[in-house]
Amino acid sequence: MGTITSDDRIAIGELFARYCHSVDHADTAGWTALFTPDGVFEVAGAMRLEGHEQVGMMPSVVTQQGGGKWRHQITSIAVDPGAQTDLAQVTAYGLVTDWGNEGKPMTFSDYAITLRRVDGQWRIQTLLATPA
Repeated sequence: MGTITSDDRIAIGELFARYCHSVDHADTAGWTALFTPDGVFEVAGAMRLEGHEQVGMMPSVVTQQGGGKWRHQITSIAVDPGAQTDLAQVTAYGLVTDWGNEGKPMTFSDYAITLRRVDGQWRIQTLLATPA
């Protein structure tokens, strides 16, 4: 089992900030780079995207459906060491608001995330969003 340092926690917080900004602002390259090449993005019961090609479609879906007005927030981030030194397990909450509709909440999900350190950088290996 690995350990999670304060530097790891800062880097992981930055990863999730970039996750929100890149998906909300149609930054496909930035969004895709946050995932491992075999990374998985899944919304339970709705969609499963695997690998950079499929995962890279998400920012355009968000832009098309939300008209550039949706905003993602990831909160209450709890990070635990994974079974190996290059893995971390994260639980968090995900909130999406619609600023085309007065900022009203659209979805709220429980996130279960596995991160893998690749070339010294934390990347999303699997992200499962389960609507609450």
